[in-house]
Amino acid sequence: MKKLHLKSLTKYVLLGYFIYVLLTAVFAFGIYTPPERDLDSTQQRWISETSEQVVLIEDRQDAWRVRLDLIESAEHSLDISYYAMQGGETVDLFYAHLLAAADRGVQVRFLIDGIFHNIRFGDRDIIRVFNEHPNMSLSFYEPFDPTRPWSWHNRLHDKFIVADQTYALIGGRNIGDKYFAPDHYQGSSNDRDVLIVNENQQQSSLTSEISDYFDYLWSHEFTVLQTDKDLTRWGERRAVAEKTNLETSYESYQTSSHERCERMSEWRDQAHQINGGFFVHNSIDRFYKQPNVWLEMLALIDQAEQQALVQSPYVIPSRLIREDLSKLRMDRVDGKLLTNGLAATPNMIAHSGYRNHRQALAASDLSLYEFQGPDQSLHMKSIIIDQQITAVGSFNLDARSAFLNTESMIVIDSPGLADEVMTLINEDYLSNSLLVNQGEASLTNQLESTPLIKRIMTLVARPFTRLIEFLL
Repeated sequence: MKKLHLKSLTKYVLLGYFIYVLLTAVFAFGIYTPPERDLDSTQQRWISETSEQVVLIEDRQDAWRVRLDLIESAEHSLDISYYAMQGGETVDLFYAHLLAAADRGVQVRFLIDGIFHNIRFGDRDIIRVFNEHPNMSLSFYEPFDPTRPWSWHNRLHDKFIVADQTYALIGGRNIGDKYFAPDHYQGSSNDRDVLIVNENQQQSSLTSEISDYFDYLWSHEFTVLQTDKDLTRWGERRAVAEKTNLETSYESYQTSSHERCERMSEWRDQAHQINGGFFVHNSIDRFYKQPNVWLEMLALIDQAEQQALVQSPYVIPSRLIREDLSKLRMDRVDGKLLTNGLAATPNMIAHSGYRNHRQALAASDLSLYEFQGPDQSLHMKSIIIDQQITAVGSFNLDARSAFLNTESMIVIDSPGLADEVMTLINEDYLSNSLLVNQGEASLTNQLESTPLIKRIMTLVARPFTRLIEFLL
């Protein structure tokens, strides 16, 4: 009888908690209105002059090399922010190089999202390594809190590295093999970073703006520093073993790699001059954020005179985003929107949300392109305006990036950079993309090359994603 009573009580407690989650983590976001957005009064930030330079990092293997080069060349500090460590050999090698930098005296601060970090189970020994090293600190942004389900949406989505206040690398890549894979790798993710070079140590710079933002995140009350140094003997042994494994991986990589590190001079040789630029990020709030990035991107697009290209892996125009987009005068410019097609996308939920608005987007003044893959996908988030202004960072064209996540973008006035980006987009991506505006008849080949399971999953998920697109 007592067992039956306990079972019944447990059922009601779980049901009550489920209702609590629905009310605070779902329904509240559908009822509550995000901060007021007056697009007519939105002014684009002043593009400040700078003596810095910029390097485009597009190739996947170059993206891996530049990260290692940044770590190897650092002398004083490394500040690193990422959303997730997504698996593979590169994750361990990344940690190994951070450890080597710390061993030679570099202060390493690593900030990662507190839920989607992917540091789980056996991987958690890396936390012990950070805790035990005097020059390494690891923090989780907004760890999982079962008592505050609304905080589950407050995710850290920024991806950047700042080294010695001299270099800043920012873009859309997480750390994982698929972001740095060679051409034969199945399921690789194409992305884009830019390396800002502040060689003259300019005090007021794009690099310092990114660094200041990292300091703000690092010291924020939502960020939890991993400070437990009182390890058991078992924990200490695990930390020592993990540290030894990382040191072995580092030495083995240094011995076998044909690409030696400490090549920052080679990256600088590829740099474009910058006329100016600015860095923008969302506010830091638990509920809806001030959509600073979204408003600045809208202002950029609205000021285009000839051409505006938006590239985003996920396009989910919620009601508020549709309202904002309807105010843009895209009929006067050559507007293009490039995203993943059904065959290429790795995110079926996000793509299902996009399919609900695909026909309307195709009927707009934008030329809608879908990258076909199918063994690769697009993950870059960029805007190019009039072959002169380029924005690169972590912002996707969806409600989650606009109102819920921490997001950041770097906006750069550099005709050389814009020309290089547009050349790569035209040659590598638009050439393998479908122009949807040409009509449904042209989609036959796409449907024939898409696995049936993907088509079914998209069809089934579409009604569900329509209901919660304000959270996608």
